[in-house]
Amino acid sequence: MISLCLLRSVAAADFSAKIDPQVRARFGKAESVRVTILCRTQLLEPPDGFGRFCADHESRGRTELRAAVITRLKAIAENGEQDAVLKAADRANAERHWIVNAVTVQLPRRTIEKIAALDEVKYVYRGFAGLPPKRSGRLSEAVVPAEREPFSVKGRNVPWNLEAIGAPRVWARKKNAGEGVVVAMLEGGVDYTHPDLRRNLWTNPGETPGNGIDDDGNGLVDDYYGYNFRTGSCEVGALTAKHHHGTVTSGIVAGDGSGGTITGVAPRARLMLLAGAGVYAYQYALEHGADVLSMSFSIPGLGDGRGLWRLMSEHAVCAGLVLVSGCGNFQQSAEIPEQIRIPEGIPCVIGAGGVDRSLKVPGFCSLGPVEWGTVKFYGDHPLPEGLIKPDVCAFPGPGYPQLGPAGEDYGSQRRGNSFSGPHIAGVAALMLSAAPELQAWRIQELMEATAKDTGPAGKDCRTGAGLIDAWAAVSAAEAAAKE
Repeated sequence: MISLCLLRSVAAADFSAKIDPQVRARFGKAESVRVTILCRTQLLEPPDGFGRFCADHESRGRTELRAAVITRLKAIAENGEQDAVLKAADRANAERHWIVNAVTVQLPRRTIEKIAALDEVKYVYRGFAGLPPKRSGRLSEAVVPAEREPFSVKGRNVPWNLEAIGAPRVWARKKNAGEGVVVAMLEGGVDYTHPDLRRNLWTNPGETPGNGIDDDGNGLVDDYYGYNFRTGSCEVGALTAKHHHGTVTSGIVAGDGSGGTITGVAPRARLMLLAGAGVYAYQYALEHGADVLSMSFSIPGLGDGRGLWRLMSEHAVCAGLVLVSGCGNFQQSAEIPEQIRIPEGIPCVIGAGGVDRSLKVPGFCSLGPVEWGTVKFYGDHPLPEGLIKPDVCAFPGPGYPQLGPAGEDYGSQRRGNSFSGPHIAGVAALMLSAAPELQAWRIQELMEATAKDTGPAGKDCRTGAGLIDAWAAVSAAEAAAKE
């Protein structure tokens, strides 16, 4: 006969294995811990679910896939598992998610342990960043998008970085400047009144700007250009001079040259402006029709939580959202891996490395490989080989015109792979403008296949597959769309 003590020991071991070590480390240090509880049922089963999904749906168009995947993700989130978790937690109010079937909530240790023992629970992670209380603050200015003339470079300067990746050739010979594509910028604020950006703003057709009312009933007041999930408000502007990081990145994607110099790879794409809380930004971008999500940030020290971000990203890519992220500025040495963080270290996120004008890697650029062998539920890409990152590269600056606060326009002082990433996001916009039904994962495949190798033959952990080639990538997208 098995003793009761032994049964209790086995049960304790079982639920303990379902709690992230970073959560357990907080026990005894805080009365309660913010956790994200991943429920059992998900669209994809790691580590191979994403690859199987892509293989099974290679013949379906991106529009059809988006609708089907979002519907399925929401149905999974409503299957009762989240309700069971919240009932056990005795919490009526918690942050529910559908991009992954999960809830985020603050709980004491004993409740976390009780919930971990539920069959409905797959794993308990350290919590996603929380939402602030929603505020009814209004936009500082409601810019009514002006009628856009047919795109032309006449009378405008075209800088060397855009020439080097072949964007002007796409504009001129393919008559493609990113028309019809929405790029969501997950940033800390963007000067949406800037003359080079204001004609290219995405606007929410369900919202009347500045009336203080949630016109479209999505729970967000005046989310006309997007939403700031960090502050809980519709204001997505760059509040001070130091907050113009997002103005620079947005300018690299879609600056149209109204001030005299075209800074945007896709100067006729639309910009959706988002800030904070990645899980909500992913969901907003998908529900409101974004085609590309540009992320110029790096999150360190997530531990097993890297797997939660990976699952969320894989779901988003299945739903047709192209994810792009600069690979960071944390190089230590070519011998030290894991310098590339999250989200850029995720396989399905297009990680953008950097080269200077002479195609050399600057000393600050993060390098691969990326280790996934120890991450819960994945275990692929173990070291020493790891996952090769970056995927492709572009120009992190300085040395080319950039947008910025008043008096600094077209300055060239900023540098970082934050600015490599938007080059890649802009090329993705050109590709989707040419082939709008191409699946999101195919965009990454074609970018890598057409990049100009800048190092040893083949993909490597310094420059990936090489320098992005807009002309070759768009041409490949057009050909793939005809297959």
